[in-house]
Amino acid sequence: MRPVPTDYACQAASERAAQALTHVRAAIAPAQSNAASQEDIPVVLRSYLGVSSRSADANAYAARPAAVGVATGSLVLVILLEGLQAEMNGAMAQWYATLPDRLAEALDVPQPGNRQAPPRRRPPSSWETLKELQNTSQEVLTSLMGPARGGASGPGALVMRLTLIQDITSAAMRRMAVPVETADWAAEELAIAAASLFGVTPRS
Repeated sequence: MRPVPTDYACQAASERAAQALTHVRAAIAPAQSNAASQEDIPVVLRSYLGVSSRSADANAYAARPAAVGVATGSLVLVILLEGLQAEMNGAMAQWYATLPDRLAEALDVPQPGNRQAPPRRRPPSSWETLKELQNTSQEVLTSLMGPARGGASGPGALVMRLTLIQDITSAAMRRMAVPVETADWAAEELAIAAASLFGVTPRS
């Protein structure tokens, strides 16, 4: 395992997480991800697309889901790293119980069981979330290098725990009405992103 993750490692991991989360957000609330109507498409862009304001292509553009930013990618990775800490501290059940709601809040989508879109909130600062991700990664490393619950420590224990976090994250996304294939793929991408912070590769 590498020492404290570098700024570059945190940025790259957050970008990968954001790409996966864009698909998750689109699966949950495709019509709410980008509320612009076809009339909101600039005239110049409509001309470039070669479509009228009432065409199907214009509608498709308007409904295109908004991309998830790096800050949200960092925030969700922090949530997953907290899952690693919860596992080491015997608090996995409590972490999992709140995971769907925390993911929904991070993605600005309705929480499970609530069809109403959440009020728009100010996006988090990427600088702040990247720093939090780096600090949380360091805390996880410190825990892994010390006496761990169950006697497991080191890179092998990290990979094992990341695989568990991946499975639980996929289950949480399915609870959020994300299709199984999308949930499994996105959870795997998030696990790979989290693992890259420590220079390891999760089991597929």
